[in-house]
Amino acid sequence: MKSTLHLSLPDFLLKRADGFVATHPEARMREVISWSRENITAGEGPFAAGVFDLDTGACVGAGVNRVVASNCSPAHAEMMALMFAQQQLGTHDLSTRGRFVLTSSAQPCSQCFGALPWSGIRRLEFGADREEVESIGFDEGPFSPNWRDQLASRNIEVHGPLLGDEAAEVLRDYRHAGGPLY
Repeated sequence: MKSTLHLSLPDFLLKRADGFVATHPEARMREVISWSRENITAGEGPFAAGVFDLDTGACVGAGVNRVVASNCSPAHAEMMALMFAQQQLGTHDLSTRGRFVLTSSAQPCSQCFGALPWSGIRRLEFGADREEVESIGFDEGPFSPNWRDQLASRNIEVHGPLLGDEAAEVLRDYRHAGGPLY
């Protein structure tokens, strides 16, 4: 049995996210959607996410879906972005280092939704909604119809769908190209 787990991000994402700053939600979302499109080109899934400082707009963590590449089912874009942001800032709770937003190309699945309250983010912005994700064949898991209220009760604002048509187009392109569903 191995004692370590190695998760990595593709080079394109490291280059694009490093130093990226966007104070407006639409600018953050456009960038994240472009990461999701580029991740398909790199042979991976159609999802991307970033953690941004709400005061400065600086990207402090980025992620794309790495499930297949890492042989790790939890390696969703949101999880990767949160983990890398927490590592970058040296904390398991982002709220101890400022105010942060998770910007995701799609509404988080039930796994990623579960991580949000403990991550320390203060806002969630998402592109495509869960119906769009499921319409191409992904299983998003069980979900409560009052999920927005659940996050609000934990002081997490929800904004989305934001640029939902653009985000959904990436999903449809992925399915049309025959990308694996997992």
